[in-house]
Amino acid sequence: MLAISDVEHFLVQGLGLMGLTLGNQAEALERLALYFLELKKWNSKINLVARALSDEQILENHFLDSLTLLSLLPPENQAQESVLDVGTGAGFPGLVLNTVCQELSVVLLEPRKNRYYFLKHIIRTLALQEVEVLAVRLGENTRTEELEGRQFSFVTSRAFADMHEFVSLAAPYLSRVGRIICMKGPGAAQEMENFTRLEKGNFYVAETKRLQLPFSKAERMLVSIRRSGQEP
Repeated sequence: MLAISDVEHFLVQGLGLMGLTLGNQAEALERLALYFLELKKWNSKINLVARALSDEQILENHFLDSLTLLSLLPPENQAQESVLDVGTGAGFPGLVLNTVCQELSVVLLEPRKNRYYFLKHIIRTLALQEVEVLAVRLGENTRTEELEGRQFSFVTSRAFADMHEFVSLAAPYLSRVGRIICMKGPGAAQEMENFTRLEKGNFYVAETKRLQLPFSKAERMLVSIRRSGQEP
């Protein structure tokens, strides 16, 4: 397993290649490295990420991939934003974002109990304040009691393959001027076409941002979706 210094060096290289910088970078990298080491320990007992992945692949495919969302969260706005991460798993992307942006308000939804306990452990270990984890699953055509009356400026997920389904579930919790962010791979064009056909004017794709992961060069696309009538 990589040492803490190696983890931090790998992340610094990756962030540099992605053109991203972190506020209080030394402290943020230390927290990310500790998060990674705890993930590796827990992953030997419960299935958090694929065990076949190398340390470098975990850092790139999960941690650096989560940090691509920083391109939509300028530092000057982070304290005013709120993020709902649906089906966060081991904390990707929401807990990673809060780890490096501690003023960013984040709510994590993860119904699987083992992962829920892992998330609570990381929050305690890193002494994170503006983050909450709920062991709930969003349901179609129903409001989730734990989120009743709450709305967020960003609703995101890496867990949903279907954009239309995700937007339907996320819509009740989106603020009037908020954005739903779908994190997609190279097949996003067909999904967006299907989404536009099914939505019939309720929501629209306001922006797309194409990215590459720094080492594998794997393609990523961030798709920003807004309510119709809202300007980008």
